[in-house]
Amino acid sequence: MDGRGWTQDDLASVTGRTRQHINRLLQGKTAITPETAHELATAFGTSAEVWMNLQISYELSLVAQENKDIAKRAKIFSKAPIREITKRGWIRPAKKTDALENIVCEFLNIPSIDDEPVVRVAARKSTSYDSDTAAQVAWYRRCWQLAERAPAATYVERDLESGIEELLKLAAYPEDARRIPRQLADMGIRLVINQHLTGTKIDGVAFWLDERSPAIAVSLRHGRIDNLWFNILHEIVHIKYRHFATIDNDMDAARSGDLPEMEIIANREAANYLVPAEELDSFVARAGGYFYQSRVVQFAQVHNLHPGVVVGQLHHHPDGLEQRQLRKLLVPIREHIIGQAITDGWGNMPNLEAKDALDNEAN
Repeated sequence: MDGRGWTQDDLASVTGRTRQHINRLLQGKTAITPETAHELATAFGTSAEVWMNLQISYELSLVAQENKDIAKRAKIFSKAPIREITKRGWIRPAKKTDALENIVCEFLNIPSIDDEPVVRVAARKSTSYDSDTAAQVAWYRRCWQLAERAPAATYVERDLESGIEELLKLAAYPEDARRIPRQLADMGIRLVINQHLTGTKIDGVAFWLDERSPAIAVSLRHGRIDNLWFNILHEIVHIKYRHFATIDNDMDAARSGDLPEMEIIANREAANYLVPAEELDSFVARAGGYFYQSRVVQFAQVHNLHPGVVVGQLHHHPDGLEQRQLRKLLVPIREHIIGQAITDGWGNMPNLEAKDALDNEAN
């Protein structure tokens, strides 16, 4: 058209088409059909194949771009359960792939979607500890974000044992669970509660925000008093020894010998904090296989524990209770602690962006 000095109106007159049709052709809004290809070939002295080949090349380039977009979105979705964490409010929704990529990279704290997130945690879960799933990594990252907002005193390592003694004074009654976050904060340990993601099967995790800031997160996925207390003490042991970058299984897995040494240590010391091993062994021996509820309750009272905590220990003792026995003593605990620490899940969604805005304004 430029070579001939033609306007859109001129080409419309030559081809017998409307100016609107020519305008849509020039903007790429209308495809070149075989009929149009012949018209343009006649008008410009070329072959119809030239115009059809250009149209095909253009359409193939569009498909290639779409496939490239699909490949990138597939990589993004392999990094985290995007739909679930969007629904939970952990990331903002985004329709454009580039925008979603930036949001996910920011959430996972990685420079590129091609990079792997680095997590330095000690987690208790009932899946393989050989590797983390994408959903588990996403859960760790959210726990980290929550812990950054949790208040706590300065952590003093030499005061840990005395702090545990004070903490265990809360293990006799379910309603005292509401005081656990405050006691841990006084010990310098941040506690956050984060409902687990589908398929993660995580009970708890311990990590350090920095050299002086330990944190614990629990999922309360079982919601029982025995599980809560064992998980918290298990993670405290990890903090005690500054364990990092490991994943441990549930207590049943410990029987198979599949756990690394430090996880066996965490299980053993957590159980020992609740009930000293020699005293639990003595009680089991005296019971002779008959664990009457009244005796369990009496034993729990002597140790200032809720009977459900003792039942949990007996369920995992090699000569203790069968899993089906005395389960009515495993009372629910979730209602007593949710909301007492920073909580994400069960209808609670902390607005971390709003907190950032307030922090920036204060600074």
